[in-house]
Amino acid sequence: MKIDSFRTILALAAGLLATASTCGFSYITSDSSGLPFKWPPGSLAILIKLDEAGSSTTFNAGAQFSAQRWSAQLGDLQITTTTAAAGAATDHNHVNEMVFAADVFGKKFDTNVLAVTTTWVLGNQRTEGDLLFNSAISWGLYDGPRTSSTVDLRRVALHEMGHLLGLDHPDEAGQTVSAIMNSIVSSVDNLTADDITGAQNLYGPPGGAPANDNFASAVTLTLTNNAVTVTGTNVNATKQTGEPLHAGNSGGRSVWWKWTAPGAGPVNLDTRGSYFDTTLAVYTGSALTSLTAIASNDDLSATPHVQASAVTFSAASGTTYLIAVDGFNNNDSNGADTAGITLNLAFTPSGPTLPVITTQPASAIVTAGNTLSFSVVATGADSYQWQFNGTNIGGATSATYSISNVILSQAGAYRVTVTNNVGSVTSDNATLTVNTPTPPVTPPSSGGGGGGAPSLWFYGALSVLALTRFWRRR
Repeated sequence: MKIDSFRTILALAAGLLATASTCGFSYITSDSSGLPFKWPPGSLAILIKLDEAGSSTTFNAGAQFSAQRWSAQLGDLQITTTTAAAGAATDHNHVNEMVFAADVFGKKFDTNVLAVTTTWVLGNQRTEGDLLFNSAISWGLYDGPRTSSTVDLRRVALHEMGHLLGLDHPDEAGQTVSAIMNSIVSSVDNLTADDITGAQNLYGPPGGAPANDNFASAVTLTLTNNAVTVTGTNVNATKQTGEPLHAGNSGGRSVWWKWTAPGAGPVNLDTRGSYFDTTLAVYTGSALTSLTAIASNDDLSATPHVQASAVTFSAASGTTYLIAVDGFNNNDSNGADTAGITLNLAFTPSGPTLPVITTQPASAIVTAGNTLSFSVVATGADSYQWQFNGTNIGGATSATYSISNVILSQAGAYRVTVTNNVGSVTSDNATLTVNTPTPPVTPPSSGGGGGGAPSLWFYGALSVLALTRFWRRR
């Protein structure tokens, strides 16, 4: 039987905070793995018990409003709330409760502490949290600058729910930042960009699956000085039919990148900086069901336990490598781990290298008769050849290809092959969509003869004005 391992306690202090500037969200993390404590995907239920029965206070509604603000920013976790009459919270009963309290389960509030969040965890997973508001404080509900007479409960509830989600105090981590999550209450009364980014690193942004969810939609990695670091998320990602078991684990929330080696040499690839237990695998091949495994890894280290993943391999010049990052799956009811991803690639060329495309040509939508240009930026390039639907375009041999007086038949896929004395690389396709010009509207003829009544025609903006005046007169 699993037993909850320990409880953490976070407090918000009273006082004013100086204006801050730079980003620096921080997390409540596990000493054993260094990963943030977070909830599994789904619903995070809070029982709010702040209003006395029969009273006219609306603290319950204020706290619910704060919960809605957090939920609107999260991907795979939603805060749900129910309310009840004021009452005490029970520690370690597997119910997340928000109450006014005279102490923290028998321990006095420290001086100037407004509220405390207690959190029980099992491994890196949160299992319970209680939000206790100091009943000795004079509480109110208001927006804007903080007043000296009362403390706004909504902003404090935002802060404490941030702790419940897994966020820590950025100012106490040596950061200077404007955030609701700072350790001292201030005139900040809403979530800031720093708060939102911190939470979305754990639970992803709202919306569907990531753009690189499927193998065919792998995002191209572009090196700068032979290295690149990219970020992403596997929140709401899926696993395709026929997809390999990355690093031998069932996973279930994979996302994909691809990289073409500009030359031969060793590659170091890792997920250091990611916010969950990752698995990492590298393949070659053009079809998901017939990939060749090159390297894979689950945990970078067992002692100490580092749940980032890392691989090294020798790259062959001109070979495209497919990179999958998934979440470790304990085969429990929670599925594969999910959160923000950091992927780091470093390449050491052992000789001359192919050109490297640093800026891909961009798709465009134009109206027939207009002019457009496709452009590519590449390092180490000696020559260029543009193609339309896979066929070379005569004379299109520079970094930019322009089309004058576009016609409908020129809609399609454009790409460019960049070459030097080592070999060539081909860009991603850029799609040209050509729209038909909208014909001008011709006013109808007023007719003639027959003694018919004259027709009325209002054209363009005049019609709105004329009709408006007509209806007003009636």
